[in-house]
Amino acid sequence: MNTYLMKKAIIEAAVSRGIKEMEEDPERSVRRLADLGRQFSKNRFQDQVFSVMQELLNNENSAYYDMVANLLKNSDHESMKKFGVNFGYMSWAYGASMIRKEEESKGFCIPWTIMFQYDSTREDGLSIERLAPILEQGMDLGIYAYFIRECAGGTESYELLELLEKYKDAAFVWIKESGRLTAAQIQMLKVCKNTVVSLPIEDPESLLTAALLRDQKVIFAMHLNYDNNVCPEVISPIMENVLTSETSLFFLIPETGTDPAVQERVQKYCYESRLRQDYPCCLMDYTGDGKSISKVLVEHGELLEIGADGRIILPDGSLGEAFPFELPLADALSKIMPPYTPKKSR
Repeated sequence: MNTYLMKKAIIEAAVSRGIKEMEEDPERSVRRLADLGRQFSKNRFQDQVFSVMQELLNNENSAYYDMVANLLKNSDHESMKKFGVNFGYMSWAYGASMIRKEEESKGFCIPWTIMFQYDSTREDGLSIERLAPILEQGMDLGIYAYFIRECAGGTESYELLELLEKYKDAAFVWIKESGRLTAAQIQMLKVCKNTVVSLPIEDPESLLTAALLRDQKVIFAMHLNYDNNVCPEVISPIMENVLTSETSLFFLIPETGTDPAVQERVQKYCYESRLRQDYPCCLMDYTGDGKSISKVLVEHGELLEIGADGRIILPDGSLGEAFPFELPLADALSKIMPPYTPKKSR
């Protein structure tokens, strides 16, 4: 058996035991799971994550115990294991190691994740036919985590969910533009255990959908699309609805044209909130935390986002050149990503 498959099987077995123990003794078992995660850590980022988790969980009144209790109560445990292992091991450990080796041999930066804006009604943009080979070839390079933002409210996206379910070693976050999900979509998400759906907190329908997802044990996140008017005083009242949903993950996503200084403040707010353990859910800045993760996993902050029209979205939010879909992914990345600069030491 392939070495990585053996390690994955061991981790999955350990996580399965950990989830079962958490039901019986949540606080003690969560601490043990964090200890176990640190033992399996294979890079500085994972070690930092589990080290911080261990420190936070020393607080007996940590809000994260409530977060884990909600996750256990509201989620299918097999989905928790599948998504967690795919993100934590396949992307952050196995995949990141592959990426670093590929960068050294190929000479250009490779993103740890690819972000997509998806509109199923467009025929000239990011179609299923164009998305599929990117996912397939992306995993060959070590990219096992993907974020897909829906850009056309009301689209059924059945083809998209069918596609994501095929890539069982990858982890996907499907970010909805509207808070509505059909009964068929919810049933597909129950089967698609490697995918977490995120609902917009600003849509009143999202809380109704969140209740349905909890009832069906489907893991979900919430998100807020923010602009230059955002500030802690704006975010704090919104958290009441976020907490009502009982989600464990809340993304803050900058709109196109949002001032970088505003984005930095939001990222700082998320970071400090996590350390203070303000809420029983994890706040993540979509772009800022994505770059921070990248800098530790692959030692650069280069992300890749492809717009619904097929053009590359530049770091300032403006549209760049068309993504060369006609090329194999490695060749496409060699043309659009910055050169790789070897580090003196790892």
